Amino acid sequence: MVEIALTCTNAILNVDAEGTFHLRWAPGSPVSADDADAVVAAIRGVTGGRLQPMLVEVVDVCMSPGARATLLGTRFVSAVALVGATVVDRVTAAALLREQECPHGYFTSVEDAREWLNRLPVPHALENSAV
Repeated sequence: MVEIALTCTNAILNVDAEGTFHLRWAPGSPVSADDADAVVAAIRGVTGGRLQPMLVEVVDVCMSPGARATLLGTRFVSAVALVGATVVDRVTAAALLREQECPHGYFTSVEDAREWLNRLPVPHALENSAV
């Protein structure tokens, strides 16, 4: 895994040899629109427009309306697997997964999420970055 530098301090972003991104929001942290923008910019900076899958850990985070708008309004990954541990995490994930045009799912373990992502077809290049 290779760590990708982020301008926000409440998350860690890695990419594995297969090209799957793994984003870990710090448990208990608020996620602002600026935080979401930092993640989108970092991924786009690495991929050059190619869509790749992403696993996101959302354990005990508080997603701002601006962060949700950024993450829902921008197509920057080919698929997203959200991982949480509580009912609140499931609600957060539901808010982030609605209106997604890419394959998406909610899981309670990183291993299950990664397995699901690995079964998906290989993504294609991004034609238009805005949804």
